[in-house]
Amino acid sequence: MNAQEIKVRDVMNRDIKTITKVTQLMTAAKIMRDQGVSSLVIEPDDEMDAYGIVTRKDIVDALVENIMGGDSQLVEDAMTKPAISIHPDLSVYNCHHLMRMVGVRRLLVIDGTTLMGIISNSDIFNKMVEDI
Repeated sequence: MNAQEIKVRDVMNRDIKTITKVTQLMTAAKIMRDQGVSSLVIEPDDEMDAYGIVTRKDIVDALVENIMGGDSQLVEDAMTKPAISIHPDLSVYNCHHLMRMVGVRRLLVIDGTTLMGIISNSDIFNKMVEDI
């Protein structure tokens, strides 16, 4: 399978789980656990704002490093914003190259201003080995 010929749109996950930045971190953790996902997309505040992302790793880091204690941390305390995004017509080869360059394992897929999906290294892995 040639990663230069495969488009992100053919590999991405279209079932996107979103939350707001003022969601409690423990609530986000429960959503991830219950939905079986390792990240959540943070909705923009308005049409001029960017999407964010919070990963399982972000939540673990925030909870472990929580010096103040308590469960009152918000997603905005742990999220990455703006999230790195790519176009759905980008090749999986270039997508993977970008992931490696910036050190992330998932990217949002956006066409214009429309959130289309999310692609992770697991999605790429599954596509590349589906025929073996």
